[in-house]
Amino acid sequence: MNYLTTESVLKHSQRSSTRSLPLATQSLCPICLAVLDATIYECEEQVYMEKFCPVHGFCNELISTDARFFSLTLERNLAKSRKVTNPLKGEQDSCPNGCGICRDHRSAPVMMNIDLTNRCNLNCPICFANANARGKLLELSIEQVSEMLDTACAVHEAKPICLQYTGGEPTVHPNFIQALAEARKRDFAQVQVATNGLRFASNEEFAARASEAGLNTVYLQFDGLDDRIYRKNRGRDLVEVKIQAIDNLYKADIRTILVPTIVKGTNDDQIGEILKFALDNIDKVAGISWQPVAFTGRIDYEQRLEQRFTLADLAREIESQTGLVDMYRDWYPFGFIDPFNKLIEAISGEMQITMSCSPMCGVATYLIVNTQTGRALPVPAFVDVDPLMEKIATITEQLKHQRFFRKISIMQKLKELRGYYHAERGPAGWKFDTFVDFMMDFADFRKRFPSNSSRQKTIGNTPYRALLLASMHFQDVYNYQLDRVRNCVVHYVAPDGRIYPFCTYNCGPCHRNRVEQTFAVPLKNTADVS
Repeated sequence: MNYLTTESVLKHSQRSSTRSLPLATQSLCPICLAVLDATIYECEEQVYMEKFCPVHGFCNELISTDARFFSLTLERNLAKSRKVTNPLKGEQDSCPNGCGICRDHRSAPVMMNIDLTNRCNLNCPICFANANARGKLLELSIEQVSEMLDTACAVHEAKPICLQYTGGEPTVHPNFIQALAEARKRDFAQVQVATNGLRFASNEEFAARASEAGLNTVYLQFDGLDDRIYRKNRGRDLVEVKIQAIDNLYKADIRTILVPTIVKGTNDDQIGEILKFALDNIDKVAGISWQPVAFTGRIDYEQRLEQRFTLADLAREIESQTGLVDMYRDWYPFGFIDPFNKLIEAISGEMQITMSCSPMCGVATYLIVNTQTGRALPVPAFVDVDPLMEKIATITEQLKHQRFFRKISIMQKLKELRGYYHAERGPAGWKFDTFVDFMMDFADFRKRFPSNSSRQKTIGNTPYRALLLASMHFQDVYNYQLDRVRNCVVHYVAPDGRIYPFCTYNCGPCHRNRVEQTFAVPLKNTADVS
C-alpha cells in the first residue's frame, strides 16, 4: 500500500481528481501521550485513524462518517502556509510539547484567544476550563492583558484578524469593559467574546457599554431550543436567557454568532431548529459556528462511537433536516478562500492573513437570505466557486507583474469573474456587482464599518443578509494529528508570554494545565466563582 503524508496532501491536493487515502500522519497515544505514527484510511466508505503504542496497544478512531465528503474537503483546500515571522527563540522540546510558538509552526494566527478568567457563573458538567472544575482561580490583571495583546500582535507582521476573550466566563471579569478597550487600541478587525450570555441577558446597559468599548461580535453558547439539553449539559434552563441576550446585544448594535456544541444522541436533532432560528432572526444573528464535541476525558471506544459527531455528520444533518445546503456541493475548507486573500494583498499592497489550517480542521459556507421572503440560498448554488477561485489565482499572478495602469487593469480583470456568476439561479436582485461588493466587505471590513452602528446601518439598508455556517472540529487525544497542530490558525496567548495552538492548549500536552499551575491561586470558596 502506498501512503501519502498529510503534508504532501495539503501541498498537492488542490484540484486533485483522485482519492487521497490512505494518509500517513503522526498522532498521540491517548493514555501516555507518546508521539506515534498513524494511518488515516478508508473502510466501508468511512474514514478512520489507526495507531499503535508499544505500551498501550492499538487505538482505532473514527475521523469521518463519509469518505467522499472527507476527500472533497482535502481536494478543495487551496491554502499555502505562511509561517510566523517571530517564533519563540531558544531551545524547545519536540512538537507538540514545545509550543510557544516554535519555528516549525506553519501558519500565522488568524484568531487569538485570551482567557480573561476561569471563573464562571455556570457550572456546566461538560466544561474543562472553569475554576470549580480546576479547583484553582486564574484571573488576569489589565497589565497582563495589555502585555498579552502586544504579544498577539507581534508574532507576525500582519496581526491576527480577530481577538477573542474566553474563559471561564469572560464577562464576569471585574475589568471586562477595560479589557475590551485595550483590545480596541490594537485595531483588530474584530474583537469578540465567547460567552454563555447570562450577563448580556440580565443587563441591557452592560451590552451597550461593551459595544461602546469595542466589542463587535459575540460567540454565544447555544446548544439548541429545548431546555432539556441545557439542563443536561449546562445544569439549568437557558433558552429564554439566550434569546434575551441576543435581543439585548442587537439593541447595542452587536451581532451574535451561535455556537452549538453538538453531541450525537444529545442535540444533533436540534440542528435544523437552530438554523431555522438563525434565519428567523437574521438581523440579529450573523452566523452559526457548529462545534462537534471533543472528548476531554477518558472514554471507551463504544461510547465514543455513540457520541462522536464529525464534519460529515454535520453536513448530512443540515441537508436532511433543512434541505437548504447540499452536503457535497456547498461545503469548503477554510483555506479555499486563500486565492481571494492573495488578490486583496496584490491590490492593496498590504500583507493578508492566510487561513492555512488543515482542511480537516473545519468547513464553511454562506447562505444569502432574502429578508422579505425568508428564502435562503448557499453561494455555491449560483456561483461556480471552484473555477472562480482558480481564475482569481491567475489574476493575482498577473497583477504581480503589472507595473502601470494597475487600477484600470484591476477593474478589467474583476469583470472577467462575471462568467462564474449565474444571476438566474441566484437571489432576485442580487447582481454580480452585489456579489463583488459582498466579497470586498471582507477585504476592507474595518474601513467600511468603523463602528458597530455603521455596520448595522449598512446591513439594514439592504434586503439581503449573509449567514455564515461554519464548523471547526477541535481535536482530542483520540483523533489528534500533529499535522493539524502545526497548521493551526486559532491560538491562545498565555500569561507566560507564549502562544499555543488551540489543540495543544486544551488537549494532548494540554499546556493550559501547566499555565494554570504557574499562575493560578487556590480556590478559597465557591463565592470566588460567582
